[in-house]
Amino acid sequence: MELDVSRALAQPGQSFSFSGAQAIAPQEIYGTIVTLDDCSVEGTFMADDEGNISVRGWLETTAHAPCANCLKDASARIRNDFDEEFIRNGDQEDDEIFAYEGRLVSLSKLVMSYAVMALPIRFLCREDCPGFEYTDPDAAPTEEGIQYPFAGLRQLLDHEEEV
Repeated sequence: MELDVSRALAQPGQSFSFSGAQAIAPQEIYGTIVTLDDCSVEGTFMADDEGNISVRGWLETTAHAPCANCLKDASARIRNDFDEEFIRNGDQEDDEIFAYEGRLVSLSKLVMSYAVMALPIRFLCREDCPGFEYTDPDAAPTEEGIQYPFAGLRQLLDHEEEV
């Protein structure tokens, strides 16, 4: 999503509204792939006398990842407010600032950053997810090619019982 800030540059201090959607590529977060629906983005922007652009608003989307307890599909609705300044002719490769050149301000880096910051620490398929429920350890599935959490611990337990 890009903002045409030419009107704001011609009228410093004047606020302009915007809204739109921004796609976000899947993100790997601590070894887990998190996918996000297109982000709804709304807000206002204005220029200062030096041509820097202040952008304020909010974003909203739904994030999808495996449940931390049982690995089923889980979703979380996220919303985050932002208030950032885009530096005119700043270093666009610098991860510490938002920068732009010309009359277009790209919001893709801002939207991705604020969406990832709003992700939950753990995704759960439901609030009371108990995780894997195997009352009989021998009844746990053993299909080849599928990794089961704690399978290595089960092998250690079996080995200790044999000793």
